Amino acid sequence: MPKKQTLTVGELKSLLLVNLGMVQIKQAKLQEQIHREIGYEAQAEKPEFVSIKNKLLDQICDTLARRLKRNRHTTPLLSVRDIDRFTSYAIGELMKIEDIVLEAEEHEILEKYMRASFGNIIDSVYEMVPKDQNPYEEYWRWVTTVLTLSAERSISPTELLVIESETDEITRRMFTREQFIDLFKRAVEKFVNVDALKKNYLQPLLDALTADMSDEDRCEFEQEFEGGVMRQMREAVEKAKPIIDAFLSEEVERIYVVL
Repeated sequence: MPKKQTLTVGELKSLLLVNLGMVQIKQAKLQEQIHREIGYEAQAEKPEFVSIKNKLLDQICDTLARRLKRNRHTTPLLSVRDIDRFTSYAIGELMKIEDIVLEAEEHEILEKYMRASFGNIIDSVYEMVPKDQNPYEEYWRWVTTVLTLSAERSISPTELLVIESETDEITRRMFTREQFIDLFKRAVEKFVNVDALKKNYLQPLLDALTADMSDEDRCEFEQEFEGGVMRQMREAVEKAKPIIDAFLSEEVERIYVVL
C-alpha cells in the first residue's frame, strides 16, 4: 500500500474530488426530501453556474491535496485567504456569465454574501474530523483506510468511493456509531439553526440594504423582515427537522446494523 509520501498531489486530489461528489449526491437527496415537504420547487441550475461550481470544487480539492501532501500541521487545511481567493474567482466568473459590471455597493453586497457562503466551506472541511482531533491526521487516516480497503477489494480507490456499501465500510472503520451521529449533527446544525442562517447568509445583505436608512426606518425594516422572511424560515426549518432525523436514522441503520 502506498505510503503518505508516495501519493502524488493528483492522486490525493482525485480521492477528495470523488468523495466530495458522493457527499454532494447524498446532500442533494436529503435536500430534495426537505424541498418536497415544505413545498419548495427548486429551479434547475444553469449549466454555466454548474461549471463555476465544479471549477471551485476542483480548486478546493487541489488546495486540500497540496496542504495534505506538505503535511505541515501548523498550516490550516483551508484559510481565510483561500476563501478570499475563491470569492474573487466566483464573482469574476458570475460577472462574465451575466455580462454585467457591478456598482461598488452591489459588488460589496455580493462579496459579503459569497464570502459568508464560502466561509461554510471551512466548516465542511472539518465535518469528518471528530472534536479534539488533528485535521491532518484524520484526513490521512481516511486516505489510509480507503487505500487499505481498496487493496482488500482489488479495485481502484476512486472506484471504491462510488460504491455505497464500501463507503459504509470506510465509515465503520473510521468512526464509532456515536462519533458518526455527532459528526452528522454538527454538519447539519448550521442549516437548522435559523439565527445562524441569518447571521451567516442574510445579515451581510441586510446590513448593506439598510446602511443608508435612518434608525427608525432600519428598525421598521428589520421588524418586517423578522415577521415575514424569518418567520417563514423558522416554519420551514421545523418541517425539515423530522426529515433530517429520519435521514440520520436510515444512515445509522444501514451503516452500523450489519446483518
